[in-house]
Amino acid sequence: MASFQTSFMAAALSNYSDPDSVPQDICIRIAEVLRNPFYRGAQFVNCLESVGAVTCIIYAVCRYRKKLSFHPNIEILLCTLYVSCLLHATFYCIAKVYQLSVSFFTINECHMFLPRNFYIITHAFIVFGNCGIRNTQTAMIIERCVATALVDTYEKRCRTLGVILTSIVIIATSMEVGFGFYIIAGNHLMTNSLMYPDSKSGNVTITFAIILVFSCCSLATTISLFCFNVHRRRR
Repeated sequence: MASFQTSFMAAALSNYSDPDSVPQDICIRIAEVLRNPFYRGAQFVNCLESVGAVTCIIYAVCRYRKKLSFHPNIEILLCTLYVSCLLHATFYCIAKVYQLSVSFFTINECHMFLPRNFYIITHAFIVFGNCGIRNTQTAMIIERCVATALVDTYEKRCRTLGVILTSIVIIATSMEVGFGFYIIAGNHLMTNSLMYPDSKSGNVTITFAIILVFSCCSLATTISLFCFNVHRRRR
């Protein structure tokens, strides 16, 4: 039994690995989604956003990296954040360009799915960049908490904190991608590099809810640190 998932933005088909074995009526339904003008418009906007993000990241690094003075710990974490953003934006752009080309130039409705290796590679790098951004931001908050708590001895005692936190970020992000690999490595046909198989949609929703709560807590911590440091300087 095939499992078919479609939405305004994309479509996914589980329990199939060969596009030519997909029933024609399902292929036609998927093609209608991918050829929808609103779908194409959204993909084009996403592509422009990705190109703009890549351009801005490269411009900011080349223009300001020698002009800004940071503590070595925050500097290495900021560099890690830039790399994560660049990875995410680059592979997101590649995925959107390919998906748009499929939408416009593929005639056979059953050949509008992404190649399996292309989907796995682009999905993995997009997730790696996304998780890397979140994990690096968390590491930066931890670094600032330590700097605030050990303000008198931070310069002498915590010189390697940035390297340690960056190593933890890379390991944790790699593990997140590795744990999620089995989800995307099954018999699935995808039309969008961001999609997960529909059988795991519940887990993905819960994960994003947890990330949202965690992000709100991180924002509250950052604001609290800022207010505390401002108050301490005024005393």
